[in-house]
Amino acid sequence: MKQALIFVFTLIILTGVAQDYPTNSRTLPNGMKIIVCEKPGNDFVEVQVWYRTGSKDEVPGIRGMAHMFEHMMFRGTEKYPGNSVFKLFDKVGAQSNAYTTFDRTVYHEYVPVSALRLAFDLESDRMQNLRVTQEILNSEREVVGEELRNHLNNWYGKMDADRYPLLYPTGHPYEVNVIGHLDEILSFTTEQCMNFYNNYYSPNNAFLVVVGNVQTDSIFTLAEKYFGQVSKQLNLKKRENVPDVASHKLLQQELPLDFPVQIYSYVYPRPAAGEKDYYALNMLSDLLFTDPNSILNNRLVKKDYLAYSINSNPDESSLYPDVGVIDVIMGAQPGNVKVKRAIREEINKIAADGLPQSKIDKYIKAKEATHVMSNYSAEDIAYYFGLAEYYFNDYKIASKEIDEYRKVTNDDLKRVAADYFSEEKLQVINIKPD
Repeated sequence: MKQALIFVFTLIILTGVAQDYPTNSRTLPNGMKIIVCEKPGNDFVEVQVWYRTGSKDEVPGIRGMAHMFEHMMFRGTEKYPGNSVFKLFDKVGAQSNAYTTFDRTVYHEYVPVSALRLAFDLESDRMQNLRVTQEILNSEREVVGEELRNHLNNWYGKMDADRYPLLYPTGHPYEVNVIGHLDEILSFTTEQCMNFYNNYYSPNNAFLVVVGNVQTDSIFTLAEKYFGQVSKQLNLKKRENVPDVASHKLLQQELPLDFPVQIYSYVYPRPAAGEKDYYALNMLSDLLFTDPNSILNNRLVKKDYLAYSINSNPDESSLYPDVGVIDVIMGAQPGNVKVKRAIREEINKIAADGLPQSKIDKYIKAKEATHVMSNYSAEDIAYYFGLAEYYFNDYKIASKEIDEYRKVTNDDLKRVAADYFSEEKLQVINIKPD
């Protein structure tokens, strides 16, 4: 199953999708929302079940449980034991997978229309009847442990793991990386697993997205039949009094690296999805750092050859205020301080003068092109609908998001550059060989 670590996040800025396809929703009496998009095409359908749980819901002692439980959900119930989930989907030519982030866990299938009943039956069954045995747990936690070991055997992954504890204040929902701690993973008990399942897996803590060549009413009927009978209910609330990332000072500003490069790791605060400055900061970080033709990519990498590359965790939507991380990777050599000076110079320019309107217009056109391309994929449409429903409680936002970027002005970009990328808030970790 896929995992979402800080350095491999999939880009998930909402860009506006599926506005041309009939889309409707209905909420079942048990609180589960069903979103259906009638997209013409082949006889395959994208089915996604989004659970409003992720590593944000873990506590000390069970770090890594959300991702671990993603694995456990594929190990079966009394009705679908063992690996029968994969076998059944393989038999009908379907694809099945899942991923976990800080905020959410998503199970997705791409199935023939003729196998929709199978997908619904399987998903509803494991929503309420999951079976966790010691044998299954032993097997899966070794698999997850091996994923973590492989991650740490990569020089960049090891650096990312070493850096991560510096990024968040104590008590923040994202203070531990999604994959968790190896010692805790290897000591999970079946009781801890079932407690997590019983606390976070329920119809009123999930929603279903279906996209494909289907009829809305028939999908609502199927959803009522298979998910409507799941009676489990949870009373969950968004966490309050989350520690402030903007005022958090890094406890350490240097890290050793077992690889012959030097990294200036820039850390800055990011607002939660939809909050003030969310769209302006996404635009600014792209245009300044992360786009292939960004200002600093053109200057540092392509023109002056002062850096090998600029990497970042993309503009990930988040339920709580988060941090952005941008890595400027250079040769380990004297004189790299000139890179810091160049970055500060470009930030100060934008804070004072903004950006050329032509750059902003080109950025919007690129997003419009992404919108057009995303309409061809049932998976992409379901994904963006899911993001909009999860973070804004309204799947229709997916077709309006690009309008929010169009509203960003040069004054917004100047203000955001002066604030979020100020010398006080834009902190740097110097990572280099001993």
